[in-house]
Amino acid sequence: MKTMPAQLPIPIIAVVGSRKSGKTTTVETIVRALTRKGYKVATVKHIHEPNFTIDAKGKDTWRHAEAGAQITVGVSANELATIKKTDTTKYTLSDITRNCEDNTDIIILEGFRNLIAQDMTVPKVVTVKNKEEIKEAMRTIKPVIAFIGPIKKAQSATLNVPYVDVQTEPRKLTEIIEKRAAPIIQKRRESKETLSIKINGKIVPLNPYVQNVTRSVLFAIVSTLKGVSIKKDENVQISLTSPLKTD
Repeated sequence: MKTMPAQLPIPIIAVVGSRKSGKTTTVETIVRALTRKGYKVATVKHIHEPNFTIDAKGKDTWRHAEAGAQITVGVSANELATIKKTDTTKYTLSDITRNCEDNTDIIILEGFRNLIAQDMTVPKVVTVKNKEEIKEAMRTIKPVIAFIGPIKKAQSATLNVPYVDVQTEPRKLTEIIEKRAAPIIQKRRESKETLSIKINGKIVPLNPYVQNVTRSVLFAIVSTLKGVSIKKDENVQISLTSPLKTD
C-alpha cells in the first residue's frame, strides 16, 4: 500500500543582520503584509542580553519564579504569557520553534544568526548598513533571498540577490517571501493533520495513512466507554506517562 508523505514542517524565514540595521522594522513589515493576506504568523526574537528577563522584578510572577517555580503562566484579559526558566544556550532550531502553535502558517525569526547561518532549510533576509556587510553576508550566510538596507540602486544591480528598500517596496519583499513559503503553506493546509502525537513536547511526524488508522482505532476505543457518544469530530486528548521505576 502506498502511503502519503509526512506533513511538511512549518516554513521559517529568518531576518538577520548587524545591530541597528533594521531587523525589527523589516520583521514588522513582513508580519503586517502576511497577516493582511490571511496568513497566521508567529515570530521568534533572539535577545542578546545575557541576564534579560521578560518578567519584571518585584511582580507576582517574578516572585513565583524566585520561590522556585520553573514555569509561570500569567493570564490577563487580553494576553497569556508563559515564562519558563531553562538553559537555552544549547537549544536547536526545533527546540526554539516547537512552542509555536501547530496551526501557524509561517514563522519569522529575528536574529539567531549563529544558529542558522548555514542552515539551507531557512531562507534569510539580511539587513545591512553598507557594502562591506553585504560582502561578509555573501560569504557566511546561506541561502540569502533578499538584502535590506541603504544601498544605492546602481550598487544593488551587481548583486545576484534581490535588493529591497523596505520603506518604499514592502510589496516586493512580501512577494519574495510568498514565492518561497506559499507552496508549502498550501500543501500543509491541504493535508491538515487530524491527529498529532507529541513526545516530551515534540511533534512526531505522521503520514496521512497512519493518522487515519490511529484516529479510527482511538475513536473506536473511546466510543466504548460509558457515557461517551462519539461523532468523530471531537477534540480528544490522551496523555500517557511512563511510571516511575523503583528499585
